[in-house]
Amino acid sequence: MNHLNLTKARQIYSDGKNVTEFLRKEFQEKDNTSEIIEIAYDLQAGSYIDFANADRQRANIYANELAGLLEPHLLNQSSLLDVGTGELTTLSLLLNNLQTQMSQIFAFDISWSRLYKGKDFFHKNCNSKSVILNPFVADIKQIPLCSKSVDIVTSSHALEPNGRKLSILLNEIFRVTKNKCILFEPSYELNSEEGKRRMEKLGYIKDIEGTVKSLGGRVLDVQLIKNVGNTLNPTACFVIEPPKLVSEVDHNKPRFSVPGTDFLLNREGQFLTSLDTGLLFPVLHDIPILKSEVGILGTALF
Repeated sequence: MNHLNLTKARQIYSDGKNVTEFLRKEFQEKDNTSEIIEIAYDLQAGSYIDFANADRQRANIYANELAGLLEPHLLNQSSLLDVGTGELTTLSLLLNNLQTQMSQIFAFDISWSRLYKGKDFFHKNCNSKSVILNPFVADIKQIPLCSKSVDIVTSSHALEPNGRKLSILLNEIFRVTKNKCILFEPSYELNSEEGKRRMEKLGYIKDIEGTVKSLGGRVLDVQLIKNVGNTLNPTACFVIEPPKLVSEVDHNKPRFSVPGTDFLLNREGQFLTSLDTGLLFPVLHDIPILKSEVGILGTALF
């Protein structure tokens, strides 16, 4: 990552301008790349916590509505993965409103800084003390968990900025999902004309239903969320059944793996290591950084 681009982006953010728009021009990209999304969100680290703390009632109402839509699809001791969890604000408050007892919670974001701040928010605000939280840094295009290993996968505006990469992201989400995907994402099709123009300008996703169908999955239900923060960006709850795999293993449990693969990772000190590939991934403040580009080749250790 070029430090000059980071310096410019920090200045743009401090000036109150649109960072993703600036970076697309800087990198000569039509769409938001993973690097652009990471920089933009990393610069905002802490802002979502500030927003949730400033109006906790509103944040709780939103989380309560999401919990009500998620609850019917949960089984006791289910495992859950929150994709693009940000600063863990929505996840923390959502868990407070669930009646079903969860087993393990996995949550990742592309920004380490957001997770670092979010862990503190989670421990101070989540009442589900028995839940085991496993935060980690990852890219949605390559999720570092084994295939068909997580019972439920959810998101809250995590796919939103990824434009034409929706098919790639959903395909990877389907790979790790065992039962259902409950995605809370903006709906282009149910938006106003003004809202659609805004989503197009920002490079947001479109046609979730059509993309799911093209990948072999099924959209079981779509409901607009009542408590939206921005009427030009309406959130919908997409209940999705992922496609079945011929080689699907029902007894798989969620375990860290080399990003996008089923090669298992094992914790050794401040690294997660792969015997199969010889790769090592760092762990910073108990947050594994599991992106392909940060993997270190260390075959001499194996």
